[in-house]
Amino acid sequence: MDKILNKEFFATIISSNVLAPYLQQDSNLRKLLKTPNHPDIHYPTSYAPAKQIKTGFKRRMNYMISKGIELNLDATKHLVDFMEEHSTGRIYNVTFNCAKQHYGVRCGLIENHLQVICVMTGGRIPDEAFGEAIK
Repeated sequence: MDKILNKEFFATIISSNVLAPYLQQDSNLRKLLKTPNHPDIHYPTSYAPAKQIKTGFKRRMNYMISKGIELNLDATKHLVDFMEEHSTGRIYNVTFNCAKQHYGVRCGLIENHLQVICVMTGGRIPDEAFGEAIK
């Protein structure tokens, strides 16, 4: 599985229900989830090998713990655990960029199986940060 289609990412994320906890508080997210081609859904154009990014996320997690930062701590732990268990996996990020915040859904690919790992949240990302849309 060299190229994962956007609709495959979308279907995997929807079927996982990982965004369900956020739907009550963000009506904009509900709108994004109606169609896989919404312009505020940003699909990955590449992946990161788990073995290459694991150390950075472990450092981030330890820093968050040491400073008492709760935002995204559980998600970061899930991601680190996933990369520990699947060091040969590929990590992808699908960003749902809503009016006031974004939801970054991390997915992993292991042996041609796409799996949702976690959701990391933050403020809205400026459109120009995503670069030009690929048509």
